[in-house]
Amino acid sequence: MMRPRFSACRRCLARSRHFTTTAPVEQHAQNAPPPSPPATGYARLTNRGLISITGVDSSTFLQGLITQNMLVTNDPSLRIRRTGSYTAFLNSQGRVLNDAFIYPFSGTEEESGWLVEVDKNEVSTLLKHLKKHKLRAKLKLRALEDGERSVWSSWKDHPEPRWAAYNLETEASPSPFSTSNVLGCIDSRAPGFGSRLVTPGSEDLRAYLPDETQIAGSEVELASYTVRRMLNGVAEGQTEIIRESALPMECNMDMARGIDFRKGCYVGQELTIRTHHTGVVRKRILPVQLYGQGQSESAEISYDPSVQLALPPGGSNISKSGGRRGRSAGKFLNGVGNIGLALCRLEMMTDIALTGEGTQYTPGQEFKVSWTTDSEQPVEVKLQAFVPSWTRDFIFSGTHKPPSRNTEVDGERAKGMVEQLEEEEAQRRTE
Repeated sequence: MMRPRFSACRRCLARSRHFTTTAPVEQHAQNAPPPSPPATGYARLTNRGLISITGVDSSTFLQGLITQNMLVTNDPSLRIRRTGSYTAFLNSQGRVLNDAFIYPFSGTEEESGWLVEVDKNEVSTLLKHLKKHKLRAKLKLRALEDGERSVWSSWKDHPEPRWAAYNLETEASPSPFSTSNVLGCIDSRAPGFGSRLVTPGSEDLRAYLPDETQIAGSEVELASYTVRRMLNGVAEGQTEIIRESALPMECNMDMARGIDFRKGCYVGQELTIRTHHTGVVRKRILPVQLYGQGQSESAEISYDPSVQLALPPGGSNISKSGGRRGRSAGKFLNGVGNIGLALCRLEMMTDIALTGEGTQYTPGQEFKVSWTTDSEQPVEVKLQAFVPSWTRDFIFSGTHKPPSRNTEVDGERAKGMVEQLEEEEAQRRTE
């Protein structure tokens, strides 16, 4: 779902003006960028909604609809997992419908089930999708009312285990963040990103977890959490993960442990598994730095609340600065202040080479986003993509080996690897 075109409200008109770093403070006082996120804190995620799925068939029902495995990995007893996790709902073409978190909760056999956390604006749409696949399954679906439960993000100034080992479900033990009242899991979308928590009612998180060893720091605004999320290159919701357009691995869901490539069939599995076995994902969501005329590129991404820039509309094409427009280098998704998220062609906007065939990347090449406001006024902002260290490590791990550019031997090795994977996939389908 594309972000709607700006209307003529005060906030949108302010965004539509030419970028400037010297705008009067009073002009932006009402819509001033949020402060930098603290190293330790927590935020109430009022932009997220919850759907309850209860009943004896709830786990089996989700197993056929989401990218995550609802069973304990490598367990011959086929036990149901009892930990929360990041996941996604796909359509039959393998495109993302909704990014989500799932949380198990206990009760009687009819009352036990799962809470599904999604973009709040997508709750009714996802509920329709679930009802369409319910058929004769013994379960109940219900969208939770505002204030019935609250969703939180909590983080500390020290990293969690890199990819949340218990999220891989080696045992059927409950999440260490779960109590009789609080549900939760590690947020595995970036190393050390923190925890995801769901509490009953609308009280402060401290009312349920007063211990500093569990929750540290003080509450911050949702906007500060958004800044932290974008600095880590984490996309969330259908404003950034475009509904029925985005592919799960382009949204880094494979890196976030949101996809189990060994589970059985689910809606959208065929394209997802085929992309996985080819070993090449040419576009990924990355954090980007926005800057204006007279400003130069930086060595690392940084957020500066004092910088005022016009934000491009979501879905705007990214192109090379200077010369012909040429092929699109990616799409801008969303931003806050002078940072944002963009779906970037890796071999065009970064120094990552995915194969031995060379790339279109040129050091020092600038990229821009140009658009026209409602008043037909042209606006332009430049941007620079950054590859987080964990994203680079992930791309170059496993079947992703850093190729030597312009080396025929490496090129042949890469081609041979792809052919071998295709043969293995064809043999698996005939078995």
